[in-house]
This record gives sequence, C-alpha cells and structure tokens, in this order.
Amino acid sequence: MKIETLRDQLRQPGARFGVGVWLMPIKYLGQEETIAVRLDVQALDARQVYLESLPAGARFSGLTAPEGHQNLTRLMWNLSQRIHRRDCLLIHTLDLLLLALEVNERERFWHETLRGLPYPRTKLILGVPEKAPELFSYELRRCYASLIAEGFLE
Repeated sequence: MKIETLRDQLRQPGARFGVGVWLMPIKYLGQEETIAVRLDVQALDARQVYLESLPAGARFSGLTAPEGHQNLTRLMWNLSQRIHRRDCLLIHTLDLLLLALEVNERERFWHETLRGLPYPRTKLILGVPEKAPELFSYELRRCYASLIAEGFLE
C-alpha cells in the first residue's frame, strides 16, 4: 500500500486502527520533517521524546531491562492520546530505540502497539527503514499487511 493510502485509512472517521507502519525508503531518512509536510502530518522524533520522558538524572534508557518494550508501548499510547498540531504523526528515529530492545521485546512492542491502541485521538505512522528486517520482520509484515505502507511518495 502507498503511504498516502495508509494515512487516509488511519484518518477515516471511526477507524478502529490508528497506528500503521511505513517501511520508509532509505533516501527519505533525515528528511522526515519535509516528508511530513508533503503528507500533511506532523513529524515527531521518537528518540527525543523518549529521552525527555525519562526521569531527571536517569543514567539508563530502561529499554534493555526485562519488559523494556513496555516503555516504548507506553510512549506510543501517550502520543496517541495527546492533541498535537495535526491529527496524524509521522514518528521517526523509532529504529534507534527499537535497536536497544531484545528481539523478542521488539516483537512484543509491535504486537501491542499495532493491536493495542484502538481509537486513538492522534493517528500514528511509525516510520522504520525499509531495509531493516531485524526491526520489522517478514512475519510481522504478513501478519499486519493491512497496516503497512511501502515505497515512495506519490
């Protein structure tokens, strides 16, 4: 599916699912702000927001702890329940946070995020590099095919 189709699908009134994944072309990495403007969504740096959410003086991210995926899932839930400048966010740099999780924790994050955030106030497009099967496996691609966009902007 094209990214524009996913965005429109997420924005449908009454849509149960409000989170999708865009397997972003490598050439778009670092250009998320510009891409967000073209998509009429708001870009949000997941890494920056996560670091700001840590307690003052925290020395560790909490992502490598058992159940570390819950910290990222909670972040996605919080973002989906807040009101932002736009009704849809393009979440980028998520790959940097996902790399800190163990493989099984990544899988849990994806399942809980893609299944467990129904009817959010703000829709989320989670951008991950297209050539990173260690972050979003082929099994996940099959399981959540209706929530995944691939390819370039129209």
